Amino acid sequence: MDEPRQRRWLEEWGGLWGLPGLDRRLRLVFSPRIRRSLGLCRPERGELRLHPALRDAPTGLLREVVCHEAAHAAVHLLHGRKPRPHGREWQDLMRAAGFEPRVRFPPSALPEEVLEATRPRHAWLHVCSGCGARWTAGRRDRRWRCQRCVEAGRPGRLRATRVTSPR
Repeated sequence: MDEPRQRRWLEEWGGLWGLPGLDRRLRLVFSPRIRRSLGLCRPERGELRLHPALRDAPTGLLREVVCHEAAHAAVHLLHGRKPRPHGREWQDLMRAAGFEPRVRFPPSALPEEVLEATRPRHAWLHVCSGCGARWTAGRRDRRWRCQRCVEAGRPGRLRATRVTSPR
């Protein structure tokens, strides 16, 4: 995906962040293996992976996601592994690039195609064996208990069943 447009963005941000040549240090890849998030940074490999649905996304969204991931790589280059992933250093770089630092996009800010592509394929339905209360989650958790039943002195154990999400 080494398009000149994305290379120019990385060059611009590298200058802002005191990392000249950032555009040559990072490789951008649309990865079909990314399913739930919009991007992923692998700073040790100098790689930014993007969700394939971003190919046809509006330029503003693509630019912000590339900046988000590039800022992770820049923090790694500037500060090593010590800073938190979305800590102060990362937030400062995002602001310097003109973006509000945010970890997740609100669903209303995403085009329907991107939203649909990142929606989980499966979910877990947790049902309380005591009172029948139900919760759906993206992952199974054996430690969860029904708070209402636990407060009433019952075990509050949940049965978890994998269900397919509507796509």
